[in-house]
Amino acid sequence: METLDEKIEKTEQAISRNREQYDRLTAELDKLLEKKKAIQTEELMKAIANSPHSYTEILQFIQGGTEDE
Repeated sequence: METLDEKIEKTEQAISRNREQYDRLTAELDKLLEKKKAIQTEELMKAIANSPHSYTEILQFIQGGTEDE
């Protein structure tokens, strides 16, 4: 039969393992989100470069303005 101290120790070890896994997965998620953002930024820059619209027109559109402003 397991003593209370043994149960406490096992639970603490399980928490420690879960925390390590959480930290590892969180770091991996952060890296993946960074990569996704970099890809989106690159796609946006390519779209802007290939657009027939001027920088000012694109900026106004993104900011929600109109050409009359």
